[in-house]
Amino acid sequence: MLKISKLTDYATVIMSFLALKPEMIFSAPHIAKSVHLKAPTVSKLLKILCEAELVKSHRGTGGGYQLAKSTAEITLAEVVSAIEGKLAMTECCSPHNSCSLDALCGIKDNWKTINNIILQALGQVTLSDMSKSLTNHPLTLRGIPVRVVP
Repeated sequence: MLKISKLTDYATVIMSFLALKPEMIFSAPHIAKSVHLKAPTVSKLLKILCEAELVKSHRGTGGGYQLAKSTAEITLAEVVSAIEGKLAMTECCSPHNSCSLDALCGIKDNWKTINNIILQALGQVTLSDMSKSLTNHPLTLRGIPVRVVP
């Protein structure tokens, strides 16, 4: 089964929370309480998201965290990549490909194409989009309408 990690899922929850009031600065404990996650997990993810320049931190009294860019500029591809690293559906899609069958494989180019399609799909969905139902905003990949099943 293909699925994102819990940390990536939690990162999208945190980013979506910050996107509700992008001009506001929230403390890590406030974010943790608001999204019902443990404070150490939220702090760890905020640090990673800061390093990826998706979130910025403010020190001192009244300090905390807020989005580093507008909700329309931050894509799910950026959030996923910040937590997971470069998307690689299979070993041949990885930057450090160590597949022993690489030289013999007849389908690696297809996997690379599929990997790119998924990355493009994630790149088309912004935090702004995540605040709405995607079933009302269908996606199109390579000219093919994508039906979102709730």
